[in-house]
Amino acid sequence: MEPLGILYALITVLAWGTWLAPSEKVVLPNAMSRAFYIAVGNIILSTLVLFTVADPSKLTAAVFLYPFLGGLIWSLGALCAFSGIARIGMAKAFGIWAPLNILTGFAWGMILFGEFLKAGALTMTLAAGSLLAIIAGLLMIIFSGGAESGQQQKSTVGFAFAIGAGVLWGTYFVPTAFLAQKVAGLSGWITAFPLAVGMLVGSGLLVAVARQAPKCADGMAYVRVVSSGLLWSVGNFAMLLMVAVIGMAKGFTIAQMCVVVNALVGIFVMKNPAPGTRAANLTLIGVVLATIGGVVLGNLKAGM
Repeated sequence: MEPLGILYALITVLAWGTWLAPSEKVVLPNAMSRAFYIAVGNIILSTLVLFTVADPSKLTAAVFLYPFLGGLIWSLGALCAFSGIARIGMAKAFGIWAPLNILTGFAWGMILFGEFLKAGALTMTLAAGSLLAIIAGLLMIIFSGGAESGQQQKSTVGFAFAIGAGVLWGTYFVPTAFLAQKVAGLSGWITAFPLAVGMLVGSGLLVAVARQAPKCADGMAYVRVVSSGLLWSVGNFAMLLMVAVIGMAKGFTIAQMCVVVNALVGIFVMKNPAPGTRAANLTLIGVVLATIGGVVLGNLKAGM
């Protein structure tokens, strides 16, 4: 992988692997309130970047539309994700949508942009093996801890929501990637702003439909939930830039390795699961599998 691609990948994985930490214990009235504050933090950073790093004059109506649509898709994905968590628990919901994110993003890269379609047999074999290793590793990480405390009973609706989250969150960046192919020289610094607007509008509408004000207990709680949005935004900027460098199929797949960072923080910082336990050992095996798959996939070349 190119050095710039490696840098973007590291930033994406680190930011998306830790963005929930600041607001994990903040109590909110409903799941969509959390998505709303992610969108608030994201639009703060996106606005700052637009007027400092990017050129606002390039943000025409045509450029605005595609990423804005992506933001609305992200909001629907958030609704599905948090609704799935409420019905079947975080582990099961994440275990469904994380692999689906990868498969959906990879499929869009092949269908819309022809990535890997002209690759040789060796490349396709290594790509398939890498995907299987990443998915197997993620599933080991997610399910290594066993049943969650107070885990909800199985729910067909919950599984359907988790599937929806996997497909939608594996798709939200597609309109932006499609636009980048049509408009030469268009960067993620520009498109991140209309994406952020779409996220804010979509999540705001869903909060309005829920008819519950997204109130926090105190001022520090507001700072923590918005901080999560800022971290998510850093990861999103890096992911968009990474996709522009190495392609959508590989880029979005590698971005999902944020679960690896989340697992390592859980073991060695939060002590959940505790180091040395069976759950921690299974998690570390999953980390190794996913990392090997990600490294191999990131270094594949179409000519192999």
